[in-house]
Amino acid sequence: MPSDIEIRPYRAGDEPSLIGTWNEAMWADPIEPIAWRTRYLLDPNFSPETCPVAVDVASGEIVGYVLGFTNRTSGGGGADAWVVGFGVRETFRRRGIGRQLMQAFESRVEAAGATRIRYGPYIPSYITPGVDVAAYGDAIAFLTAIGASEGVRPLSMKANLTNYRAAAGVADRERELASQGITIRAARAADILPLLAFLEEHFPHWKGDAAGVMRDLFGGDPRTVTLHVAEDDGTIIGYAQTRSERFGPFGVNEAYRGRGVGAVLLSRTLRAMRAQGFHSAWFLWTSDRTAKLYRQHGFEEVRRFAMVSKDLTNTQD
Repeated sequence: MPSDIEIRPYRAGDEPSLIGTWNEAMWADPIEPIAWRTRYLLDPNFSPETCPVAVDVASGEIVGYVLGFTNRTSGGGGADAWVVGFGVRETFRRRGIGRQLMQAFESRVEAAGATRIRYGPYIPSYITPGVDVAAYGDAIAFLTAIGASEGVRPLSMKANLTNYRAAAGVADRERELASQGITIRAARAADILPLLAFLEEHFPHWKGDAAGVMRDLFGGDPRTVTLHVAEDDGTIIGYAQTRSERFGPFGVNEAYRGRGVGAVLLSRTLRAMRAQGFHSAWFLWTSDRTAKLYRQHGFEEVRRFAMVSKDLTNTQD
């Protein structure tokens, strides 16, 4: 480690310098102070020890950082640790600072019992689901060099809702589903408990996000959220939600997939967004297989991410 650089945990007062370094290094995903505080500093899993920073001794400025988490709230941690963001200022790169920061983070999370680091998908407070292939190709090369491996590559998509009309065949499919007892409609307050139960069984990671939308829809300001459900003879089998221009999460009971339920849900939701005055819809990640459905409704790929992880049990450092 260069003698003019100090690696230490995050401290009170580091916010402006860290955000400045973040916005230079992660230029495609800038952050501002309120987001930093509400998403990360106030996260119950935040620890200064898993947010190591590199400080230029001469200036006192942060020139590199890693923002990471372990699960501190469940008691005893867990197998996974997450890195939400990391970077080094351009003028300080190629001096081993990034490697030292990652080693500091790894030592801490290994001591907490983590056996794997996942770079990106810390739910619910992730910036992106992985490492942007186009924007941060050097970061992927860096992670690979320190022993991480790349998995699948999900994509982010966006649709222009101006003059949106349902895709061909959606109306016919909706009538066919109705003849089978399956209806798609806007959610009602009476759906709160059944929908939470559905999510608990089929999509537990999305339950908190959906609860937030329901708080606004049924007990707050409903102007920027939508929520639709699919039901079979009164039993919820799918749902789709939005907040402002962000579409999703969106899911259907696996037993009902391939019958057009998702296509109708998607179309009804996009039309509701347009009726609220929104001109575009976007979401952060999906698979290439599911992207085929979205393309039928006007979505196009805007970003591609590498899912990168590191197995700490095989670390040779």
